[in-house]
Amino acid sequence: MSVDLAIDQLCPHAVTDEALFLDADRQTIRPLRPISSAMSVKVYLNHTIEVPPFGVALPAKSSGTQKGPFTITTGATDVIELKVNDGVVQKVVLPALAQMSPIRVAALLNRQFTGIVFSVVHDRLAFATQETGLSSSIFLKSTSTAASVFGFTTNREYRGQQLVPGWTLINDPNTLEDRPTRLIVFDAPLVSDSDFVEVSYVTVREECRRCGGIGVENDWRYSSNGQTIVIRNESLLMQELQKIFYTIQGSNPFHTWYGTQLIDAIGKKLAPNGFTQNLIVSNLYQAFSRWQSIKRQQEENVPQFVSDEEFPFRLLSINLEASTDDPTIIFITATIQNRSMKPIQLTRGLKIPQSLDQGTPGFRLIQ
Repeated sequence: MSVDLAIDQLCPHAVTDEALFLDADRQTIRPLRPISSAMSVKVYLNHTIEVPPFGVALPAKSSGTQKGPFTITTGATDVIELKVNDGVVQKVVLPALAQMSPIRVAALLNRQFTGIVFSVVHDRLAFATQETGLSSSIFLKSTSTAASVFGFTTNREYRGQQLVPGWTLINDPNTLEDRPTRLIVFDAPLVSDSDFVEVSYVTVREECRRCGGIGVENDWRYSSNGQTIVIRNESLLMQELQKIFYTIQGSNPFHTWYGTQLIDAIGKKLAPNGFTQNLIVSNLYQAFSRWQSIKRQQEENVPQFVSDEEFPFRLLSINLEASTDDPTIIFITATIQNRSMKPIQLTRGLKIPQSLDQGTPGFRLIQ
């Protein structure tokens, strides 16, 4: 059974990791293409930090200087007393124990303190507030006798940080209304003049650099395990016919018969006598007949198994229909029957490349 790589894919119009420098105000980013979906925007700062719209904030945190296990003595080194943010003072009295592991200490403190999380980093006790940003703080009182055991400094306040400010999408009023440039503006200037960002987003079809505005890209796709995605049977038949229909005949120097002159019809006028229309229909019938001959040779001369679903048995009809919404567009619909007698429809459009004049429309390929 024949297979081919699946290449005819709907284009996601995705722009990935577009590297940009900020404007002189150190706040404004100007993407090169219009942003069509605010939810698709991802911003990375200096190739390392992902910056969500609300910015990047750090909690108030610190790590002790002493490694565990720890020895807690009743009445001497058993008290932790602190205040989280603007809350009330919280006090915990630890049980007396020799060689207490850092994990057990963290578990005991987490059960009794609120708004703060204790953890273990390289056998040292560490803490951090549950909230982040400049409003988060921890004040470790001088009455915390156990602080010296863990290596914490008392009578000082640990504060959170706003590492990167948040950002907002703002329409640029100096661009086209149907595809306005949407600027990414940080809430405050960034610290460094050399900061750069990488932006990923979805753009509008007309400005997409992946598909060139036609809506379909011909590229390989991979499965979740890294294998190339292939097609068979009816999907293979549809892709093979589309390739031969829309390839310029003679562009392959080794197989000059492959393709059609359909592209030559682009820009030609639709004459009242139907000359251009007949040229399109005749080309498609000839290309179908040539490809049918190739599949027959593949089956009889190689020999290689050709399934009924992938064999181009009959070209039932070709219809040319003008668009009711746009007089410059004409749709080509080909109805094909494979050897399993199932009809398959292929539809593509042709559109004039420039503005409509007093004559009748010509064509350009659309999806």
